[in-house]
Amino acid sequence: MLSSTLWMPRKCLFLLRSAFRLPGLSQLRDPASTKHSRPGTMAVSSSSRGLPLVAVCQVTSTPDKEQTFAACSGLVQEAAKLGACLAFLPEAFDFIARDPAETLQLSEPLDGDLVNRYARLARECGLWISLGGFHERGQDWEQTQRIYNCHVLLDSKGSIVATYRKTHLCDVELPGQGSMCESTSTVPGPTRGSPVSTPAGKIGLAICYDLRFPELSLALAQDGAEILTYPSAFGLVTGPAHWEVLLRARAIETQCYVVAAAQWGQHHEKRGSYGHSMVVDPWGVVVARCSEGPGLCLAHIDLAYLRQVRQHMPVAQHRRPDLYGNLGRPNPCLHTC
Repeated sequence: MLSSTLWMPRKCLFLLRSAFRLPGLSQLRDPASTKHSRPGTMAVSSSSRGLPLVAVCQVTSTPDKEQTFAACSGLVQEAAKLGACLAFLPEAFDFIARDPAETLQLSEPLDGDLVNRYARLARECGLWISLGGFHERGQDWEQTQRIYNCHVLLDSKGSIVATYRKTHLCDVELPGQGSMCESTSTVPGPTRGSPVSTPAGKIGLAICYDLRFPELSLALAQDGAEILTYPSAFGLVTGPAHWEVLLRARAIETQCYVVAAAQWGQHHEKRGSYGHSMVVDPWGVVVARCSEGPGLCLAHIDLAYLRQVRQHMPVAQHRRPDLYGNLGRPNPCLHTC
């Protein structure tokens, strides 16, 4: 089968492959050998026609909410024009503040102005939107004065069909990247939620640091997820070292598509993000990728291919929960003994 490539004038690399990739069944062409179409057009192989198309948006959020909304909404509109049924925005698509106090000051409730504007955008464009990490003032805001990092999924009518509040908070201190203590301003979510049916397939929602916990991805896959999404804002130290490796690992171990919209560039004087938004297929192949700069990449979701991968390598049937059923429980001796 053929590869197909999309090019747009936004410093992003677009790779679309619909070939069956298991060894011996198909020869996958080197994406570097495919030709770029002229700006604003898409070369699509006949084998990919009819498959749902998703758009992965890469942005540089700032403390300026209006400027950030203009950038994100422009990418969503572009995705709709290119035929995507679902557009993915990264974590902190609404803003990235300079400090926890500014984060709390800029946050909003789910029924506030910003989500309503995105709901209107979804209706006008006629596509679903994954709002990858919204700074949400929850129902307990008055008591806690802390927020949730909330992944919101809108359908093409602008209705909220699912929310997931980030369960694993990023409290780390890394040489060269500085410290991050998300729990200073954020409350961890209480549940992982269930996969949601969309025009592209059943999606399991997660956010950024959740990527480091395979237990979550395996649980979502066991519940029927076909696509895992990790909207993120990886830093300039962890990004080059871990970003692609973790995304491909989650795809391979769950045999799901993995969609990862990422923040890129300098948000303000205190923070920058790695970018490299991408889509990984169930065989672990990166099938679409953004490089430098804001923009978007597109990929087809081929659920027939996903089922073939799972049929030929039925790892879900080979698991031994009797041996490692308590794997997710922390072992205090790892840190104190």
